[in-house]
Amino acid sequence: MATNPALEPEIGPDGLAREAPVIAYTEKIIEEERVQLKKYIEENYSKIRDVERELANLIMEMKLTAGPKKAALEHMRKKIEISTERIRIAKQKEEQARKIWEAALKALNDDEALKQKLCEDLKNLVQESSNSQFARLEELKRRLEALNPSRASALSSHILLGSFA
Repeated sequence: MATNPALEPEIGPDGLAREAPVIAYTEKIIEEERVQLKKYIEENYSKIRDVERELANLIMEMKLTAGPKKAALEHMRKKIEISTERIRIAKQKEEQARKIWEAALKALNDDEALKQKLCEDLKNLVQESSNSQFARLEELKRRLEALNPSRASALSSHILLGSFA
């Protein structure tokens, strides 16, 4: 059987088998990678421990402030609810006041319309009364003239002047 001389171990001057240069190079690369990997793991492990410490501090801070924050939030929620209720009541009062105002305005307009109608009726009655009195006066004047035709012109001017005075 033929053996490959590159695969046979090389014997050194001390009589011990020497490693092949490829194996030595590979072991050197593996050792360098192991050192780099160990260094990388140590750095990341340190970073992980830092993050864990920050997380623990944050959790502790949250535990310390959770009660007061919760109480403050609850207090604000209650204030908002109270404010909302006050606004609802104020809107109801506003609606009631608006309805009362509208009713008062309608009553005012109705009263003003009634007053205007009464004033018109009074004016018409006074006008009719004046017209009726004037017509009666004219009738009396004609009757008087018929009784005394000679005094008709003097009486007519006296009655007319007396009625306007």
